[in-house]
Amino acid sequence: MKLGTIRITLVAASLLATALLSAAEPIKPKGTPPQPNFNRLHSLDEIVGLMKGYASAYPEWVELESIGKSIEGRDIWLLTVTNPRTGAPDTKPAMYVDGNTHANEVQGTEATLYTLNFLLNNYGKLDRITELLDRATFYLVPVVNPDGRTLWFKGPATPHFPRTVMFPIDDDRDGLFDEDGYDDMNGDGLITQMRKKVGMGQGTHRLHPKDPRILVPVEKDELGDYIMLGWEGFDNDGDGLVNEDLVGYVDPNRTWGYNWQPRYVQSGSSFYPLQIPETRSIATWALTKPNLAGVQSFHNYGQMILRGPGSKAEPPYPAADLKAYDYIAKEGERMLPGYRYLISWKDLYTVYGGTTDHFYRVHGAISYTNELYQPPVDIDKDGKVTPEEEMMFNDLVTLGRQFVPWTKVNHPQYGEIEVGGTRYDVGRVPEAWLLEEDMHRNAAFVLLHAHHLPKIAFGDPTVERVEGNLWKVIVPVINERAIPTMTAVARQDKLHRPDIATVEGAKVISSGIVTNVWLDKIDLQKHRPERLTVEGVPGLGATNLFFLVEGRGTIGVKYDSPKGGVISRKVELR
Repeated sequence: MKLGTIRITLVAASLLATALLSAAEPIKPKGTPPQPNFNRLHSLDEIVGLMKGYASAYPEWVELESIGKSIEGRDIWLLTVTNPRTGAPDTKPAMYVDGNTHANEVQGTEATLYTLNFLLNNYGKLDRITELLDRATFYLVPVVNPDGRTLWFKGPATPHFPRTVMFPIDDDRDGLFDEDGYDDMNGDGLITQMRKKVGMGQGTHRLHPKDPRILVPVEKDELGDYIMLGWEGFDNDGDGLVNEDLVGYVDPNRTWGYNWQPRYVQSGSSFYPLQIPETRSIATWALTKPNLAGVQSFHNYGQMILRGPGSKAEPPYPAADLKAYDYIAKEGERMLPGYRYLISWKDLYTVYGGTTDHFYRVHGAISYTNELYQPPVDIDKDGKVTPEEEMMFNDLVTLGRQFVPWTKVNHPQYGEIEVGGTRYDVGRVPEAWLLEEDMHRNAAFVLLHAHHLPKIAFGDPTVERVEGNLWKVIVPVINERAIPTMTAVARQDKLHRPDIATVEGAKVISSGIVTNVWLDKIDLQKHRPERLTVEGVPGLGATNLFFLVEGRGTIGVKYDSPKGGVISRKVELR
């Protein structure tokens, strides 16, 4: 078949699809659907209420199920979303999205729910959304770490704590677990920082000459009279150390099954792969979903679109898969101002047992981690954000919300100190009025990723009589999107079954893949020609199927792809 014919066929199919999309009606909820406010963060109870609200308002479109329990017994909720009239969820290409893996990286939950809300509210209104829900399935886990989210909201918390799941660890190896954490020294309900004034020349810092709220590290020719003592807390267990055995620490993004390493290699690791129920529940569930073709995990911070490998020792990605990765992520850089497309180990740090490696190397799914948010630099003038500029942002833009004034308290070990500084929800988490744009743009990136899930269609077949009732049939299978129906890593490591092509209504004498249409070169399958195995259709490309069949009249050709779905068409033998 000529390339021009393929293009004409695709144009015709596109026009038909557009006509069908324009006829789609918006989803009518049963009852009042949730009305979330994406200009703020939500507690776990609020998030669960929203998820149940979506499932109740859209019972045919949204399924809510618990796929496991957290360490403290909270449900790990998963939402399945698709158009029920166009097929069962497991029969369609699927996109998995999650958030809040790390306890302090909370707005990934809002980004996940924003995606869900946008899909449901725009079906039948926006063609792109209508097409997505008709042909694809979305699996969403808004909160991977429900225990950690609960602790972050109720405290004690800092911008960087808690990051863990609630798995007890004896960090200081004194036979006790999690016994020396942060303490609210001044009773204001917040964990801020401690500083102490000392004798001149005995300190590492000095007061900023224009703003005493700021401590400045001393230079070589200066004397300091202040020291920083870390986050609020005291020596709870009498071992002479402060805040040395916090809750945890097990980092859930160091516990996945692929390329896991023990704690002596990587801090925060569990004691064996998938030890914690949070990631084990998701990993076990995912094994039942061979249709997973795209994965998006939301973290913070730094404005990054990250892909693996997580470690330098891992083999580089095959060129065929990089083509899809680069195509999607480079578009993402255009959609997400300030975001950079990076490789985890090379551009950030080494991660063993991480989400992206697990889903790519175990499931063959194109997987990204988006690191959300970067503190505003709109008051900055030279590209280097200084403490003075941060304080100016606090004073002029947030009107003082971000900073807690220093107050004097008596510390059991340090004597008189000052407590104050930046709030726990500053730095990694945007101000409320900055939140929604970041959520929308990142949800749009998810939808771009999902748009490029495999979309397969048959091109026009070529039928040629060999003799009598013996026919040579060539049928193109075209993938209109960037993600292949079978990634190179999936072929290489046999991660799932290949695509399968079959013929009904005639006897299949031989079958294979056409490797050169013009020179009539065919890679014949040696066994079971009636069940042609195909190692996928490339992204934005085609694979030509060959069948030598014996029969008359009309035959049916079926193409069954775990990640691309199932298509079929009739072919006239004439």
